Amino acid sequence: MSEHISAVIYYDGEVCDIENGIVFLSKNTTRLFFNQNIDLTELCKRIRRKIFGTTPMRDSSIKYRFCVSIVPMTYDSFDIKGGHSLEAMVQTYLASGSPYLELYVQFSLPNEAFATLTSIVDREEYTTPT
Repeated sequence: MSEHISAVIYYDGEVCDIENGIVFLSKNTTRLFFNQNIDLTELCKRIRRKIFGTTPMRDSSIKYRFCVSIVPMTYDSFDIKGGHSLEAMVQTYLASGSPYLELYVQFSLPNEAFATLTSIVDREEYTTPT
């Protein structure tokens, strides 16, 4: 039997490193439930659908926050970039006994990076030396 995971997804905010470790600052959150055997591609797809519906967005980073010490309460985080880090996240969460895990997701429009690159190239193309 596979265990389901409850997650709080933070987005449109910032990740801060303070005295007690990592803090996700955001007024925008949503809850997501998923199977512990999910792959990263499917997790990203489900997060995007949950937050944006059918609007074409892409996640540019996912960060997992977890408690490393109870006294004093201290948090750390790591980026979810592939299967191994996703598996580490699931195992850390299951071992913690926490009721939910916390993820911070940063999004960008699908063509945002291309548009930035294009505008830089256009500027260079039309610049003439004086």
